[in-house]
Amino acid sequence: MAVQEKVAQIADLKGSQRGACVSIGVYALLTALKFGVGWWGGSSGLVADGVNNLTDVLGSVAVLLGLRLALRPADAEHRYGHERAENVAAIVVAAIMGLAGINVAISALGAAFDQERRPPEGTAIWVGVISTCVMLGVYIYNMRLAKRTGSKALAAAAYDNRSDALSSLGTVLGIVGSRMGWYWSDPAAGLLIALVILHTAWRIGFEAGHMLMDGFDADRLSQIRERVVRVKGVADVRDLRARYIGTQVAVEVTVGVFPSLSVAEAHRICDRVEHTLAGFESIGHVHVHVEPVS
Repeated sequence: MAVQEKVAQIADLKGSQRGACVSIGVYALLTALKFGVGWWGGSSGLVADGVNNLTDVLGSVAVLLGLRLALRPADAEHRYGHERAENVAAIVVAAIMGLAGINVAISALGAAFDQERRPPEGTAIWVGVISTCVMLGVYIYNMRLAKRTGSKALAAAAYDNRSDALSSLGTVLGIVGSRMGWYWSDPAAGLLIALVILHTAWRIGFEAGHMLMDGFDADRLSQIRERVVRVKGVADVRDLRARYIGTQVAVEVTVGVFPSLSVAEAHRICDRVEHTLAGFESIGHVHVHVEPVS
């Protein structure tokens, strides 16, 4: 990888850390506010949303640690570097969200069968509205930052921000409905929040797990193959593999060359393949192996 590309990658990772720090600060404030007003105002939906934000604090800390670990250079035991720490962080976020979703669902179901429930205080509505607006702002900020840096962990955190905004909106609707006489609406909002959390957790965990297991889109692999085939001197593409290492793609390709070529000529073909693929589809690592063709 070129020095300029590595410097830009480090700058992107540091930029992603800012997004994680913003999420931690906002989630900590919202957690305290929702717990306090939720218990005082008697809103199970708002308390459930507070539990959700508490797990988000832990998830954002995991993202921050993953991003910092990804900055470590390659060493004797990690020749590809530590960039996959981002994917591990995304898995941790998904696991924490999944546990939070189950907990929120249990709490909501318990509140739904509580015969002595009273409608929540009106203050809880304003807390939900403020939370919705704040989390939408954090989502927009983190998603823009994730698209600029290519950080999968920060993108996972951004999707979590969006689900939190929707959860807070559902909380507001549940509280309003409960104060209008529909006492079941506040627990129903808590259950809806749980479903949103679980759905987001599954999506984040599935994508991160797919990348950790070296999954790669077949169409993108075909595009890479087409570029290699067009390289001067390449007679055939025997094998082609690609996988994600953090935000970068590592490619291993075996190309066929005519046996009459000298070692130096075959080496120049390898250089051309590497030059052709460098930077295409976020490719940062290219390993080329040559074999003779008949």
